[in-house]
Amino acid sequence: MTRWIVGLAGILLAACSTGAAGQEKMPGFALIPAGKFEMGDHLGFVDPKHGGDETPIHTVRLDAFYMGINDVTTQQYCDFLNAALAEHLIEVKEGGVYFVGGKDLLCETREMSRYSRIGWDGKTFVVLDKKDHHPVICIRWPGAAAYCNWMSAQNKLPLCYNTATWDCNFNKSGFRLPTEAEWEFAARGGLQNPYRNFPWGDEADATRANWPESKNPYRTGPEPWTTPVGFFDGTLHRKADFGWPGAQETFQAANGANGYGLYDMAGNVWQFVNDWYDRDYYAYSPADNPPGPAQGSLMPNGKPYRGMRGGNWYNGENGHSRVSNRNPSYYRGPQDPDHPYYHLGFRVVLPVNAENRPIVKPTPVQKVERRDTAPGGRPANAANRPALADATQPVRNGTFILRSSAVTDGGTLPTEFTGDGASATLPLEWSGAPEGTKNFALIMHHVAPDQTKWYWVLYNIPANVQSLPKNVKGIGTLGNNSINDRVGYAPPHSKGPGPKTYICTVYALSAAPQLNVAPEKVSRDVLLAAMKDNILATAELRVTYSRPEGSTDAADERRPGPTPRP
Repeated sequence: MTRWIVGLAGILLAACSTGAAGQEKMPGFALIPAGKFEMGDHLGFVDPKHGGDETPIHTVRLDAFYMGINDVTTQQYCDFLNAALAEHLIEVKEGGVYFVGGKDLLCETREMSRYSRIGWDGKTFVVLDKKDHHPVICIRWPGAAAYCNWMSAQNKLPLCYNTATWDCNFNKSGFRLPTEAEWEFAARGGLQNPYRNFPWGDEADATRANWPESKNPYRTGPEPWTTPVGFFDGTLHRKADFGWPGAQETFQAANGANGYGLYDMAGNVWQFVNDWYDRDYYAYSPADNPPGPAQGSLMPNGKPYRGMRGGNWYNGENGHSRVSNRNPSYYRGPQDPDHPYYHLGFRVVLPVNAENRPIVKPTPVQKVERRDTAPGGRPANAANRPALADATQPVRNGTFILRSSAVTDGGTLPTEFTGDGASATLPLEWSGAPEGTKNFALIMHHVAPDQTKWYWVLYNIPANVQSLPKNVKGIGTLGNNSINDRVGYAPPHSKGPGPKTYICTVYALSAAPQLNVAPEKVSRDVLLAAMKDNILATAELRVTYSRPEGSTDAADERRPGPTPRP
């Protein structure tokens, strides 16, 4: 085998023939035809963690490409590692795999992470736990890109990645990771009239995908709870054939394939995309074959991250598997950015005739003032969006902002506003509400590892109210909280060490929410559902709190809430 990486000195050492891939069938791949679509969220979801990053909806035109029908498996990745080892291109240091002399972690072996399915005995990489056909996990983005280069070399195609810089050449017809636009176009499977929430339609069917809500027989025993690739194929499976850890002898899977025949585009593992994650990229993305931004948005730890798509087995409502959902690989779980990579993998694409396309380079980042959106972050003139009552105009009165005199955004919540102190409600004030605001509502919530908890639900706040004093009384109507199932404010009192983040969100509404239940039945989800067609704008205040060392009271663990939606 010839060498297939670009060394640290930047010298290309490939013996692969150039040329474009043809239109013939490729085993294990589906041809995604050239076409155009309206990229973004068509169903009005505004992400509580990264805001309206799925808007504005914008037209994208893509040339044809092949995409892997399945995620790359553990066995396939071990084949790559052993081939690279034979070429003396990689080394193992403290259980991590690196290029020889390199600093970029490619993947973790079991020595580095107890969740990894890749073993290393000092001579050979092997698949552990009989997870040969499960998606590979515990990898990093450079490890996914390096695999793509190896695939290109195996098939005598040009290499797309310079592994000294990790730049991608989009004008080579070699294997690479999909762009975010290619991934979403392929995941939709041709469903555009109307646009759908999942690869197969709008039904949140847990028999089609490996989600937290799924009852499949792999969701037991030691984590990670992945399923074999393509497991949700509509057939009756038997334990005798698969050897799953669950007790059931059979499992009837529904067909989770989309219109292009792609499996696991919802759930199982997140899938790396080629793009850096930039929250505002949709506002300046080019229309033709968008390659992603030249740089990524900085995350809370001050670093940029690549994007990931498709959801996962571990957390979130439907595993965060909405087909339009964007997520930076920073947000993976409660230990971000150090949460295990046990629910993140990848699949590969092969562009068709990339050499004959106009030169494609990552898009220079542009500063965006997000005032071109209509209510709730929705594009002002999106033809494919559901209409909003009294909510057709963009925000005109400046940015809608929520503040507190007691704590700054991102600051530490003073003890008096927690269960370790006086349990007082925060003083809050807001400004910049959009024209047409007739009512306000407030929710305070926290995203726990496997659920969302809400501490404060307050609605029917009159339009002339612009602030709430500490320990507010007599303004609006209180809903319940998920901590003690009672009407009223429940102070943060989180179990376990380390800082927790609590989010206060104020909603500017075009009309008061219509609720036909008593206040004690008004949960966060009930209120959100009642408001969804009347949200003109939202403003957030994020605060953190760490319980004193030695605290053991788990007051806010008494009743689980619904799963989170990052």
